[in-house]
Amino acid sequence: MIRYLLFIEIKSAFQRLRNPLNILVNLIFIITAWGYGLLLAELINRANNGELDAITAGNLINYALLAIAGVTLVRMVIPIYTPQKQFFPQYYPLSKLQHYLLSVFSDITKPFFFYLILFIVTCSWHLEYSKFEFLCSGLSVLFSAHLFRRIIQYPIDHRLRNAGFVFVIITLLIFLLLILYPDLFLNHIIYLGLLIPIYLFIVGFLTECQIIENKKVELINISQHGGIYLKLLINNPKARSYLLKGFSFILCALVIDLIMVKTNGKHFFDGKFIYWLFATPLILFTYVFNNLWGFWKNVWLNYELRSGEYKDLLKFSLHIMTIPLVANMIITLPILLLTWDDYQFILLFYFTSLLFLVCTSFVWSLLFPMVVKSTFQLKGISSSVSSIVTMTAVILLSSVKISLWFYILIFSYLIISLIACKLAMDLYKNKKYGLVRKLTTG
Repeated sequence: MIRYLLFIEIKSAFQRLRNPLNILVNLIFIITAWGYGLLLAELINRANNGELDAITAGNLINYALLAIAGVTLVRMVIPIYTPQKQFFPQYYPLSKLQHYLLSVFSDITKPFFFYLILFIVTCSWHLEYSKFEFLCSGLSVLFSAHLFRRIIQYPIDHRLRNAGFVFVIITLLIFLLLILYPDLFLNHIIYLGLLIPIYLFIVGFLTECQIIENKKVELINISQHGGIYLKLLINNPKARSYLLKGFSFILCALVIDLIMVKTNGKHFFDGKFIYWLFATPLILFTYVFNNLWGFWKNVWLNYELRSGEYKDLLKFSLHIMTIPLVANMIITLPILLLTWDDYQFILLFYFTSLLFLVCTSFVWSLLFPMVVKSTFQLKGISSSVSSIVTMTAVILLSSVKISLWFYILIFSYLIISLIACKLAMDLYKNKKYGLVRKLTTG
């Protein structure tokens, strides 16, 4: 079965080459992968020979491995979120292992992996030292990132039993451990480079076994409340895609900052104003939550027809934001507390900005609603006014770190947050008609 799949994939690849434009694009990517592999090898060789003072060969290799992992993970959400491909339903007469292998190998046969493998092989071939070590490390990181990406996608794309969520959480905790203590991995890369892909492969298979096949008929007495907000997030491809992009940007920025602090003691953007945009869930608001009813228009219409009271919409808003914001807190706060010694400032800044962003999002969603028609649209997914104001507010709040006098801003932001909630409740009676026109005719 797997051999036949590989044959089909290779055959379809050759069929695509009948188009001259596809040939040109593939040649450009091949030359680019080969060129970057050659360039990296040259830089590593010069660093080994002492010709580069700014960076060591070991750091170059580590950055290259980090880039391979990062590109493989970010590919999940850029340019759009790509769900896992399931060739056959779970009841098809194939073993669980065959189902899993088919899904894994179908991804590996894509051109993306060919270009990255070409980059790794080219670089290792032209290295003067540690050729085999770089080749094994590069391939290990590539396949580990691919398997880790699949594990992340299981709870997004499928219904899982409780054991499946346990496997995913354990893997995320191990991933967080590697982020917080990268030396643990880099100092034992020879052994861990073999064990980690094997572990991820086994956990991926065990998680695959926990998939619950979707049923066409549901029992009427099933609870209506269990996980409904998670389902509203997962089953909304537009919101899901932009939230995943936001999480990816935040995680990449904080991981880069953590690595910079560990290696040279300096922060990303020198820890100045722009840095703090990534230290809060601001991106999630500028992407999604500042235009809440543009993403969940049908839910809003349902609430409006049934009750017409803003307090019900307020409860829904808080519930739908809770899961992404808690996830952001779990990712962000440990890294911030690890890289900064001023715990008081970090906690006050994070939770004050969080409260401010949540409360003002109610107002932005009413004043500047925008229709979201696809997972990628050029005209924007939230108001530029709301984005500029919230970004400026977060940057201004970060000035608390400069002087104790600026701590008065925290009380100001708390008052503004309360006013924003009251303002949204007062505005709704008059603005809901404009909301109907904007979201239904836009």
